[in-house]
Amino acid sequence: MNTRLHLITIALHVLICRCYGFSANVNAAKTVIPLRVQDEKIKPQKKKLDGKIPVRSRIVPIDTKEVDTITIWELEQPSKLMEMWWSADLDPSAAVKKEKIGDPFGVIMWPGSILASKELVQHRDQIANSTVLVLGAGTGVEAQCAALLGASKVIAIDISKLTLKLLRFGAEQAGVGDVVEPMQFDLFSKESLPACDIMVAADVLYNAELAHQIGKRVVEVQRRDCPPAILITDSQRFHGTDFLQDVNEVFPDRQPLEWEYFELQNVRGSGVMIAGDQTYDATTRMVSTGWGLDTNK
Repeated sequence: MNTRLHLITIALHVLICRCYGFSANVNAAKTVIPLRVQDEKIKPQKKKLDGKIPVRSRIVPIDTKEVDTITIWELEQPSKLMEMWWSADLDPSAAVKKEKIGDPFGVIMWPGSILASKELVQHRDQIANSTVLVLGAGTGVEAQCAALLGASKVIAIDISKLTLKLLRFGAEQAGVGDVVEPMQFDLFSKESLPACDIMVAADVLYNAELAHQIGKRVVEVQRRDCPPAILITDSQRFHGTDFLQDVNEVFPDRQPLEWEYFELQNVRGSGVMIAGDQTYDATTRMVSTGWGLDTNK
């Protein structure tokens, strides 16, 4: 597939999801979660990361008593990075170029991180004094949330150096830089995931291959002597990214994992492929399991 077609495909998918919604299970019952409508008059802060990379702040509404909002930092113009990333396909050394450019999807906030954060608040007693592992941590919404809820350590892993810089900067600005530990990690490597009490993956299922790998990582931690609680959210719902059947087949004697569906209303985020912000509703699926006794629900 050429670069132009790649761009059109991604743009259409994002627009369809944001304008009309999309789900692999259109008949699934959805819990509606209206988010606070943000005041567009409040302008983001702008800085230069490492003195040269233009970034902007984003206030993300979690809308709970325990965590009201979280401020993260995004790339100011993510569409330019996306263009560079896809354009690398036209170059014979594309793999090298893409590695240098980095993953363009982790430089902005995605709706799944809001749902994951709200779910973490529901389990705040178990978050306190725990080690939380965040896969594909992106800009760090759920990582910051876990830290604010009292986690003793939040290991935030991502393959992109740029993404990890944004995450670290945001955590430091929020005053939780001593708790959140950014770590470069390739989910496709043979290296085992770090030990944890809770594992979170919010909006990392970009394609079938990555979703399959997330499933393998879920199996990996579920086979441990003390398996962690698992929290996975996905607002994009790309075709072929439902990995739950693969996991359920590995553990036939356990309660099968199933998606729950939610509609996040009034999500405000980057346009990704176009300049400026958009406000939209996002149908988001979630798996949350392994919490044991919970006094907060």
